[in-house]
Amino acid sequence: MRTSQSLILTILGLTLLIIAVPLASAQFNLTVLHTFTGSTDGGYPTPLIRDAKGNLYGAAEAGGNSLCGFGCGYVFKVDPAGKFTDLYDFTGGNNGVYPVASLVRDASGNLYGTTLGSGFSGLSVVFKLTPGGKETSYVPSANINFGSLDSPVALDAKGNVYGMVPFGGTPNCGWDYHGLGCGTLFKMTANGKFTTIHTFKGTDGMYPESGLVRDTKGNLYGAAMFGGIRTCRAVGNHINNAPGCGAIFKVDVDGKYTVLHTFSNHKDGAGPLGVIIDSEDNLYGIASGGGDHHGNPFGYGTIFKLDTKSGVFSVLFTFTPEIAGSSFFANLLVRDSKGNLYGAQKFDGAHNTGCLFRIDTRGKYTDLYDFDEQTAGKNKDGFFPAGVTLGSHGDFYGSMMLGGFAAFGTLFHITP
Repeated sequence: MRTSQSLILTILGLTLLIIAVPLASAQFNLTVLHTFTGSTDGGYPTPLIRDAKGNLYGAAEAGGNSLCGFGCGYVFKVDPAGKFTDLYDFTGGNNGVYPVASLVRDASGNLYGTTLGSGFSGLSVVFKLTPGGKETSYVPSANINFGSLDSPVALDAKGNVYGMVPFGGTPNCGWDYHGLGCGTLFKMTANGKFTTIHTFKGTDGMYPESGLVRDTKGNLYGAAMFGGIRTCRAVGNHINNAPGCGAIFKVDVDGKYTVLHTFSNHKDGAGPLGVIIDSEDNLYGIASGGGDHHGNPFGYGTIFKLDTKSGVFSVLFTFTPEIAGSSFFANLLVRDSKGNLYGAQKFDGAHNTGCLFRIDTRGKYTDLYDFDEQTAGKNKDGFFPAGVTLGSHGDFYGSMMLGGFAAFGTLFHITP
């Protein structure tokens, strides 16, 4: 069902699991909003997004239309009352198949996303879904679509869409990357015309992931997990023997590409998993390795900040052996109005099924909630969180890749 790439990443992520000494959790409670059953509603949900009215939106990698055997995937909505609605089913072919990235919503309520694609079952596409349920699939041209589209897109006010192709570009890109490209960045106009805005060469980054963000002037920022310092080796980059420890980059409004920080696998970290941006154009993110190397040559990871105006890079928190660090599947952070950062580790926690944590403005780590232990792939909460989004009252919403009573994942709400 899941693609070979997804399976490889899952297996490698599991092999990196480090059993840590759990910290005491704060007093938070979890409510399951929906449990995927693997039948018509499929499973394996993406991270959720939330609108101003409290509606949640996401996609399920499987389920919906039965043309793909177990379903090609679909887009869903959960309203504030907890009502679950299937908004659109993918059908394969040029319509796309297997959405795995989180959605993006514009000011008019249109939803945008990407599909993973899977050989003859369907292509990787960028899609748009209107509030009225009309879906349009945009198939990238051959020079763009070299590999799967598995990251969320970014939007501008003119309806242009910006995204990443992790293995796009010239095969090997001069780095002997097993026939794969080092990645590309693309722009799609509102009428579906694709252009490449950057092709990675290895020294400027490799394998861009987790989507782009825009600042107040329209400049784009993102992270490349590998590349940069060619001799550097970090957690996860034994995948296809990709060298380099990653980079943070900028593409300005004129299309100029600049590397803002190259990771060294030392105190700064290694293997950045993506970035978020605040109202003052500061970037925040998780590095999957580096930092503290005691007992682990790859390091346990860091949480970092990059001031895009001054260019100053700083480490806000370093994971230690006692607090198992972010894994290859760790999620992007979210930030509240007070400046606290939150994230969900897919593994670790008291039961090695994931946990929700907070890094406050002083750099203090707090384990807020440890997800339920699992037996034979099933439990109440679900496990391996795909991401969290903030509620309005210090609460959180999120999705689980696996688990629940049917083992196909859940949607949850965590409250103080």
